[in-house]
Amino acid sequence: MIRRLLLICFLFFSISISHSSDDPWLIIDKAAKATKSLDYKGVFHSKHFKEIKSIEITHATNNNQEFIKLNVLDGSPGEVLSQGKTIYVYNTVDNDVIIQKRKQQRLFPAIFPNNIEALKNFYRLSVGKSQRIAGRLSQMIILAPIDNFRYFHYFWLDKKTYLPLKMVVVDQAENIIEQASFTQINMIKNKNLDWFKPEVDPSKNYIFDDKIVGQDVVKNRFWALQKIPPGYKEVDFITKRIPGLNILSHQLVFSDGLSYVSLFIKPISRGQKPKVGHVNLGVNNICARYQNGYQIMAVGSVPLITCNNFSESIKF
Repeated sequence: MIRRLLLICFLFFSISISHSSDDPWLIIDKAAKATKSLDYKGVFHSKHFKEIKSIEITHATNNNQEFIKLNVLDGSPGEVLSQGKTIYVYNTVDNDVIIQKRKQQRLFPAIFPNNIEALKNFYRLSVGKSQRIAGRLSQMIILAPIDNFRYFHYFWLDKKTYLPLKMVVVDQAENIIEQASFTQINMIKNKNLDWFKPEVDPSKNYIFDDKIVGQDVVKNRFWALQKIPPGYKEVDFITKRIPGLNILSHQLVFSDGLSYVSLFIKPISRGQKPKVGHVNLGVNNICARYQNGYQIMAVGSVPLITCNNFSESIKF
């Protein structure tokens, strides 16, 4: 049903677009810029497989620098704070708050890449109907993949600001993989940077997770990366020291601009049984294999064929 609706939307609206002087891809470009430049605060529901969470987001800019705060409203308290290109994740574990430092990643509603040109080679864009989301009139945008290495993406953009108000990701079998949608959203007129301070639980101990090692430790990659799915590029490389052991675990992160895949390379300890095969955990496909004493595992919200391709791409 979804695929038929997609085809109808594409055929009908592509006709109207072809007679328009505006490039429809400019809509995506405006949406990408809106998520970075606007000051706003709202609450959205995020659904991954069967897990649903309510998240409060505050976004502001100051001197061309972004400030983002995500506050998980359900279950155990947790926050994500972002300033510039660095993300700090605060999670409660027993009597402690564990702080993890990560590189900037795109989180809803900032789901579009800075450069949309790469998307044009692997997705077809069409425009759907208008719809009210969180009390605001939005425009539906559909990005349909040209191959089986990626999913269908549906977006609803605020007609006034171009801010993404809703996102739905659908696989080839028309199953909803993940979705996020604002239930309330307001533009901020008077911002306060004090909002972007951690408030998880001041009564707990704050512990910084420093298992990530510097890039100078990994001077040479001892593996070769062979053919990977078209359109995916390496966007991050992380090395962690495994607690209690003098060994390193490596993580390569790839993206086509919308989807992400992590490729893990970890040495197998003596007596440890390697994992081999495929398993689906919620939104993620996980493909694992064993080679030359190393556990190789690809994890991502991508089709199984993409996951398998990445797991087979590492050669020693």
